[in-house]
Amino acid sequence: MSPSVQNDAIAWLVELRSGETCPSQRQAFARWLAADARHASAWQELGQAVEHSLGSLRAAGGAVAVEQTLARAAQRDNKRRQLLQGALCLAGGAFGGAWLLRGSPFLPDWSADLHTATAMRRRYALADGSELLLDARSSADTDVAHRHRHVTLRQGQLLARVAHGASPFLLRSEHGTVKALGRQLMLRREEHGTVALAVQGPLEVHPAGAGLARVLLQGEAARFDQGRLTMLPGMAAGQATAWQRGMLLAIDQPLGELVAALRPYRHGYIDITPRAAALRVSGNYSLDDSAATLLALAETLPLTLRQGPGGWWTGIDLKQS
Repeated sequence: MSPSVQNDAIAWLVELRSGETCPSQRQAFARWLAADARHASAWQELGQAVEHSLGSLRAAGGAVAVEQTLARAAQRDNKRRQLLQGALCLAGGAFGGAWLLRGSPFLPDWSADLHTATAMRRRYALADGSELLLDARSSADTDVAHRHRHVTLRQGQLLARVAHGASPFLLRSEHGTVKALGRQLMLRREEHGTVALAVQGPLEVHPAGAGLARVLLQGEAARFDQGRLTMLPGMAAGQATAWQRGMLLAIDQPLGELVAALRPYRHGYIDITPRAAALRVSGNYSLDDSAATLLALAETLPLTLRQGPGGWWTGIDLKQS
């Protein structure tokens, strides 16, 4: 089951357990459930895991407490992620707990060497003098010593400033390896591949499972996965790395891509319809103030913006003509 589908199911669980859902939210949930058979399967599996765990507590009188915790998690915006995790773990739901601990974008990847939470960027200094800047909801493992310098990006994206060293500086993901030949590069994990950008100086990309390698010159970018590499024309370094300043620079790109970049900075779930996602948008938007960005989009584009209590759920659709 895709982690993104599992995460969506958890987000809907939180919202629907709040007891404050409005008709439009329930309709949005119904659309999500019917859109893909995997959605219904994930929702059923999560429900079964929670109900099984609650049943095991009923004899001890703990089920009511767990249900109350789930409800409070959905009603209190600044506590809901921690309370939901605690409720599922208290219930003994290994299935749901594993989602939250390993796959949920609403929690940091605590098992990684380096990690960031929602709406958080962090700079890390490595032992060799290199520096990593992690974007929001990102995580990486490091193995930097005298004889080797390896960084593995688990999720999200990072910007690496590479110090001179006797050994190669390698950035890895499940899709392949990038060797730094210059001083600065960016790596971004996506669902079906990894994007590498040569920010300052060249880099060399080795897709996993393939003998081919490709050198990218400064300013060039490529998406690669196991056995394939596709050049990405028109990706300006200043645009692609604007997130380090808390900004999102869009130049005639689909609104869906902008929303995807905004999600790691939003304490909640953003749902956008395919029609709205296809709109083209240009502008300079704030990542650090996601509420202002959503309002600006609604004011300048033909969009309908709906929000649940506390802004935990946001729905974006085209205005009805």
